[in-house]
Amino acid sequence: VKLEEERFGATLTVGLNKLDELISASLDPKTGEVIVPTLDLARLYDTFGTPIDLMYVVLSQGNYKLAHRVRPFDHGDLRPFYFMIGTESVIQEGFAKGIERLTEENFRKKIEDQLKDLQKSDIEKQTAGSKRIKPAYVALARRHDTKSGFRGYETTKVDDAKVVALIKGDDEVQSLNAGEEGELVLDHTPFYAESGGQVGDVGRLSSPPATAGGNDFLASVVDTYSPAQGLIVHRIKVEKDILTVGDTVSAEVDVEKRDATRRNHTATHLMHAALREVLGTHVKQAGSVVAPNYLRFDFSHYQPLTRSEIEEIENLVNYHILRNEPVETNEMAVEEAMRSGAMALFGEKYGEKVRVLSINGVEDIFSKELCGGTHVRATGDIGLFKITSDESIASGVRRIRAITGVDAFERFREAEVIVERVASGLRTSRTELPVLVERLQEELKKARREADDLRMKIATGTAGSSSNGDESRDVAGVRVVAREAIGLDAAGMRQLSDTLLARIKSGVVILGRKGEGKASLIVRTSPDISKRVPAGQVIKDLAPIVGGRGGGKPDMAEGGGNQPQKLAEALEASYKIVERLLG
Repeated sequence: VKLEEERFGATLTVGLNKLDELISASLDPKTGEVIVPTLDLARLYDTFGTPIDLMYVVLSQGNYKLAHRVRPFDHGDLRPFYFMIGTESVIQEGFAKGIERLTEENFRKKIEDQLKDLQKSDIEKQTAGSKRIKPAYVALARRHDTKSGFRGYETTKVDDAKVVALIKGDDEVQSLNAGEEGELVLDHTPFYAESGGQVGDVGRLSSPPATAGGNDFLASVVDTYSPAQGLIVHRIKVEKDILTVGDTVSAEVDVEKRDATRRNHTATHLMHAALREVLGTHVKQAGSVVAPNYLRFDFSHYQPLTRSEIEEIENLVNYHILRNEPVETNEMAVEEAMRSGAMALFGEKYGEKVRVLSINGVEDIFSKELCGGTHVRATGDIGLFKITSDESIASGVRRIRAITGVDAFERFREAEVIVERVASGLRTSRTELPVLVERLQEELKKARREADDLRMKIATGTAGSSSNGDESRDVAGVRVVAREAIGLDAAGMRQLSDTLLARIKSGVVILGRKGEGKASLIVRTSPDISKRVPAGQVIKDLAPIVGGRGGGKPDMAEGGGNQPQKLAEALEASYKIVERLLG
């Protein structure tokens, strides 16, 4: 309950901030009026989950107008109608008619209408969008005999597929010989063409059973895609014999990969529904990849998923998998599908007829989306579901990767092996392993702190040594210490410079260290001489000696280079640099 309250509170906070930004952006500087588009309010609800009733309350507290744009019957332009929050109509100068005041119920209906328009607009954009394609594809698409019939929903193999066209490079050809690669169009095929995030099927072509004992033709199908409406293209490599236009072949999908892809695709729908239930209805798909060995899902959300949220999503998806719920598919018109409450999936291409995938829950439909991909018959076929990563890919967009079936089982088994191996190496039980690892981490941190302290004591203890220029020298009346900080990291070298500067009280400290094929330098000067010997100037003269550069302030500067073998030369030269600056 507490987790639900925290998530709802976060949604309200983000939603209110976005609503305030929208109101501010809707201010007309000339008239001083605030006219808020209902389409933008629908986007707030759709993207950030801002509750409609909360928007109504906020807008009713100010003298705001709402611009509700509708498409009239006589032409295609969007025409605005204006409303205000309340129960009475008013006449206001500047408008020909009275401005209707909306009740909360009417306000909700306006937002829901705009939400449907948004979803329909997404579909129209996806349907209209097309990529530049090969001239050969364009020519094939114009022919009536190249419209491939897709048989992949009911079978993974057909024995009487006719070769309608062959392409090699950019040109149509009449045949492909053994060893050649090309593209193939069949009159009907069980191969699913890449679409809606689902990758294209792979498999093989061979001589049909009726020709057994004759030609031993064989070709591998390495990808399947649809560059134009109704045109399914198979990318192939001929392994044996020759393939000619007009031949009849047996087309067989790689069943193992198809089944794995089906599991991941249905799991994607379950995960989408689970995300909306756990995180909020602002979650909207922004892209996906459905492959045999993983699924990837991009969605709108404003913060990283917590461990508890990930577990809740996994639990919800696996709950529906264990219930073995039937996966139902119905074909209907796009408008009918949208009216039924089905959601449109990003990247899917839609025609006049669409397939609607439904998965029932305990009391109601758990998932209902438009999708032309291939799916399992029942959720139990998925087997297992496991999220493997959650990351940000853009502002307000996150990406989840997950696995199912055998891949999920193998991951669990690998985790078991790792746990058992670590527990055996530490001579403890798996139940005691977390406590032991935590204790060892604390001991390691303590040991590292002690080692750092010891190195610092050693470094500061040798400051008075007379070897390698370690002791301070008198340069024109100024004490100068230039030495190598052996065994210290960058933070340790800075700490040592503080200690040495405090020890000499007035003067200059130059320290250098080697590490990872580089040389690092730090220069410190006491306040009383920082104007005469600016640390930034010293480092600018020193760094080129080790093949680099540096800079900083008058009292502290840092630099380095990629020639650590010249560090001793640079430290020795520092005395002359200080002497020159002192004049």
